[in-house]
Amino acid sequence: MDRDGPGQVVLGALAPHPPLLIPEVGGDMLLEVEDTRRAMEELALVVKDVDPDVVAVISPHGPVLPNAIGIWAAGTLRGDFARFRAPEVALTVENDLELLTVLLDEAQALGYPLQPADQAMLYRYGYPPELDYATLIPLYYLEQIEVKKPVLSMGIGFLPRRELYKLGIVLRRAVEKTGRRAVVIASGDLSHRLTEDAPAGYSPWGPIFDRTLWELLGRGDIEGILSMEEELLEAAGECGYRSLVMMLGCWDGKSIKTVPLSYEGPFGVGYGVCLIHQEGFSVSILDRNREDSHDSHHHPLVELARRTVEAIARGEPPPSPKDVVLPPDLPFRAAVFVTLEKDGQLRGCIGTIEPVHSSLVEEVIANARQAAFADPRFPPVRPHELGRITYSVDVLGEPEPVTDESRLDPKVFGVIVRAGRRVGVLLPDITGVDTAKAQVDIARRKAGIRADEPVELYRFKVDRYT
Repeated sequence: MDRDGPGQVVLGALAPHPPLLIPEVGGDMLLEVEDTRRAMEELALVVKDVDPDVVAVISPHGPVLPNAIGIWAAGTLRGDFARFRAPEVALTVENDLELLTVLLDEAQALGYPLQPADQAMLYRYGYPPELDYATLIPLYYLEQIEVKKPVLSMGIGFLPRRELYKLGIVLRRAVEKTGRRAVVIASGDLSHRLTEDAPAGYSPWGPIFDRTLWELLGRGDIEGILSMEEELLEAAGECGYRSLVMMLGCWDGKSIKTVPLSYEGPFGVGYGVCLIHQEGFSVSILDRNREDSHDSHHHPLVELARRTVEAIARGEPPPSPKDVVLPPDLPFRAAVFVTLEKDGQLRGCIGTIEPVHSSLVEEVIANARQAAFADPRFPPVRPHELGRITYSVDVLGEPEPVTDESRLDPKVFGVIVRAGRRVGVLLPDITGVDTAKAQVDIARRKAGIRADEPVELYRFKVDRYT
């Protein structure tokens, strides 16, 4: 199982663990965590792509000891979802005993309180001999795509946070000594107090904790995470902070890159999925997604729209207009529509019929943001969707009034229908809109204008970039 060259922790992940993520448990309620489910599937695909030798899982529901970290010591580990009325969902995995032995030796050499969870210890502290559900849930998603690797499974501890962080340092040393390629998963939900009907009751500090942690994680700010106020952690009622801190120790002294995949807070509990890897380490499936995205967008306006949406979805600042240079053949200022499609279906479309910003660059950035995150017909775009979204940018020419529908051509001209302050707009060359009457009727309906009301008609041409 050893590979040539030094070992490395190639990937980390924060993964939530609501049992309803298991279809046999969640049933129809799985729809309430659709973003999280898709992100867990993407996480599993990335793990498969990096092809680790071992998967380590740190769980707040594993063996928790008063003054040490407990780590499973049995050769074969099992668990199921019987307590959630799905006993048929069961997993059996092999423990990486060689890595475990080296890890325990490293811990002893450094004086780190790591204790093997054997049968005697489990009996002494009253722990069941099966893996807990918070460990099983990420392993379930791996097994669904036939990723079945040896594991290390451990609980958290109530040690000072800097001591918890050292677990990652010890783990990295053991991984390097054994030549393993390791993935480390921190299983944990965020605040349990986001709403009035949350299982732990509401605290105004719950949303603040989630927002603060998510922003720090998005920036890869390990020191910021380690320095979060203890009062905030207590008030938030979280269960993932300690496992996250333990995992982050694997990159002590390293610059990291984080890839937030999803965050949502149904049922008053925060669920966040985020990938972590060392800066400069290439994760090929993520690289391919970026390359595919770049290859499909050649025009600078489309690239600007894409960069805007992806940055905001990942919690990063959008492009700065002063840093964007457009080709000289484009107008300096113009009205713009930005359209997003996912899997060939409309995912958002927002635009202006007159320019409202001081430059074309600002117009595209503003409308891309609105199309992705503020189109009232759709929920905001989530990070895990980005690889499936395509973009188009329509730059509108000056509208010109027309006397009747005979002057329209839905393949060539867009249409503006105006009745007082109500204005309906439809872009040209839309699939299924083959006549001027159909084009005008749709624009009327969009503006809430009745079919028998008199209107002003305008037509305009567009330059479309896709």
